[in-house]
Amino acid sequence: MKPVLRIPVFRRLLAAYTLNELAYWVGTIALTLLIYRRTGSAFGATAFFLCAQFVPALLSPMLVARLDQLPPRRVLPALYWLEAAIFLALAALAGRHFMLATVLALSLVNGIVALTGRSLARAATVAVTSPAGLLREGNALGNAGFSLAFLIGPALGGAAVAAGGTTQALLGDAGLFAVIGLVLATATGLPEPSPVRSPARGRVRAAVAHVRERPPLRGLMLLQASGILFFTISVPVEVVFAQHSLHAGPAGYGAMVSAWGAGAVAGAAVYARWNRLPSRALIVIGSGALGIGLLIMALAPTLAVAIIGAAVAGVGNGIESVAGRTAVQELTDASWMALMMSLQESLYQTVPGAGILLGGTIAALGSPRAALAVAGAGSLVITLLVWVMLTDLAPPAAAVADAVAVPLGTDPAPLLESDPAGSPGSDPTPSVPRLEQARASAVRHQ
Repeated sequence: MKPVLRIPVFRRLLAAYTLNELAYWVGTIALTLLIYRRTGSAFGATAFFLCAQFVPALLSPMLVARLDQLPPRRVLPALYWLEAAIFLALAALAGRHFMLATVLALSLVNGIVALTGRSLARAATVAVTSPAGLLREGNALGNAGFSLAFLIGPALGGAAVAAGGTTQALLGDAGLFAVIGLVLATATGLPEPSPVRSPARGRVRAAVAHVRERPPLRGLMLLQASGILFFTISVPVEVVFAQHSLHAGPAGYGAMVSAWGAGAVAGAAVYARWNRLPSRALIVIGSGALGIGLLIMALAPTLAVAIIGAAVAGVGNGIESVAGRTAVQELTDASWMALMMSLQESLYQTVPGAGILLGGTIAALGSPRAALAVAGAGSLVITLLVWVMLTDLAPPAAAVADAVAVPLGTDPAPLLESDPAGSPGSDPTPSVPRLEQARASAVRHQ
């Protein structure tokens, strides 16, 4: 990990990315609690999910298409400062002047801005790590930041609301976004956009056409979407499985969720250690472990066996998510990178809804074990299809330097800080642990 950390601008992007994920979870927990307390209805929470995640996933690519040709050093700070302003407004509405429609409208705008910022930040990270051949190491560290924020953020959000109230939690979130904007506004070395511009109108359609015209990229995106569908079938099922199939109660359910999260952290470490393996092999290992883990859970006679299955599935989750995203980056030209990241983020936030609906339907018509079995079997089918269909993914040696050329100069050495101890080595090193709805949207990894 040391070589990539010697790129100064990468350190800024990594800090911004980690703080952004932390702020995302604090804000999500605070707003979910606020809406549920004020409405007393699951409908309110559902409306928040739709406004904050589902609808933004459909709309944000259009905003990315308008912003990805502008300098990131101006666009990224502006987006994060806009989020800070939105959370200041939400904090004002959290008190006596609460209006559900206004809170949902602001959540919708914030969701679009957040997804846009995440896509542009990912593209910038690819641009500054690829010329030095350090894309995978950079993604591994970014994944570590995501995992850390995911583990801390929900608990921090709940604690902030309990200790100081929703208004204070939302004000704190506004402060975090302001800091993120400052971190990037004072960064040097952010990539410059290409001097050749294309009209924003029609670029989303052109990006989709670009995917269709490149069979490896098209196959990878389709298999990712199918995999997410099966991976998220278990999300609404596990609480019923723990309490009614295993008679383990809330503590047993919590143990399974914790085991999944611990497995995801371990899987992230596995990716960090072996990230130079071919992308196809890493995706197969990850999705295969997910399928095996889910089948172990489906067949588990006791809570202990189910916990083992959850841990195995978590390991697969920790490998597959970052490996799949990296493979997309390695197949994408620089001019399309931000839009590809946006389309991938949209998949990560829309497809889980179908998986959750499918899982709940199977469990209602059959049983929780049947739903887990379908999830596991489907994941193994995806694993087989990845191995058979994705034979032409870029090998690790063809690190994105050719496909992702950026106007930072042809020599990657100036990107690195001098190291008196010697030249950079290739020391490699985390994804989507989970909470219920969180893991559904969090197959976005990262």
